[in-house]
Amino acid sequence: MRIATLQQFNTGLNGILDNQGGVNKTQQQISTGRRVLTPADDPIAATKILQLQQELALNDQYTRNMTAADNRLKLEEATLKSVTENLERVKELTVKAGGGSLTITDRQAIAAEIYQLQEGLADLLNTKDAGGEYIFAGFKGSQMPFVKADNGRYEYQGDEGQRYLALSNSTTVATGDNGKALFVDVPAAKNTFTTQLNPLNKGTLQVNPGFVTDEEKYSEFYPDDLIITFNAESAVDPKGANFTVRRASDNRIVDGMANVAYSEGSAITAAGVTLSLNGKAEPGDQVLARSTPKQSVTDTIFRLNVGLNTLGDNPIDSETLDILIEDTLVNLTNAQASVSEIRSNLGARLNVVENTRSLAADVKVVNQEVLSKLADVDYAEAVSRLAQQTFMLEAAQQSYVKISRLSLFNQI
Repeated sequence: MRIATLQQFNTGLNGILDNQGGVNKTQQQISTGRRVLTPADDPIAATKILQLQQELALNDQYTRNMTAADNRLKLEEATLKSVTENLERVKELTVKAGGGSLTITDRQAIAAEIYQLQEGLADLLNTKDAGGEYIFAGFKGSQMPFVKADNGRYEYQGDEGQRYLALSNSTTVATGDNGKALFVDVPAAKNTFTTQLNPLNKGTLQVNPGFVTDEEKYSEFYPDDLIITFNAESAVDPKGANFTVRRASDNRIVDGMANVAYSEGSAITAAGVTLSLNGKAEPGDQVLARSTPKQSVTDTIFRLNVGLNTLGDNPIDSETLDILIEDTLVNLTNAQASVSEIRSNLGARLNVVENTRSLAADVKVVNQEVLSKLADVDYAEAVSRLAQQTFMLEAAQQSYVKISRLSLFNQI
């Protein structure tokens, strides 16, 4: 077989280049510590390495989620612990205020401390997490959940959402509880009502929380609502501010309360409830007494505070006060039960976070070990291979030098 000189040169050169490529690749493996430099080096291993890297990155994200969930849940648990202590002190003062020998002056002194507890409770209900979001606002994390109205009553401005965080591919955990479910929708001692103003009112009306003064009569009226509507001043003679009280369901006038003269601060009694209005009313302004089987913890304390400050030392007010004290104690107990239930649930959620974190740590160790076996270079083997490839390169270079000198003309 005839071998051309050019073929001889190309063969020698290709051998040198192949050996140089092997040396360079081994040097890169040693310098980077990676066995698979490109997918072509080991397609199956490269695919598995990519999967493991993605799993480890996802594991890191889940770990961050666990830390965030753990911090938020612990903050909520600590906050609810303080809420429980606050409510316990209000109960103690409520019992004290029910003493038959106390005068309105004595009750007002108790109400002053209850007011401070109410403000402290509001601060707790408006607690923020490390990210500056309100933990009891539902999905409206940037919105203060409990906002104080002009009459001193706290109204819930959040929503009913509950946030969740993923801890793994198959595990999520609630990282908070909305204030409506926790503090607003608390079962009341008896069927009760809540007062509110029509947002379209044009005057400066304010309404107090009101009280049930005739339980039997209100029980017959429940679950209907009361609407107090202010009429034109010309509806009475002489002209002046006046209102009419109607049922919300059929617009019927209640207890003959039609075109009643309005006197700022005077009590309005209808269907077994009594409330008082302050401020100037414009024709068309409305006040609603909405029936409800629930009462927020803030309303319970607010109503108690108003009662202790305003109910006098007379038989009628004393009877109303007795009902208020009795209902308040039951409402506070229900509120504590609601908080206690969530605290127990928080403990279960924290256990889920801790167990998932432990499992994730174990899985991460296993994935890192498998990834190391697939991707990391065996330095002992690589150094030995580099020595062999270097020897082969040098041999190829030396043989090429000798072969390149062979020529027929050298023999002439």
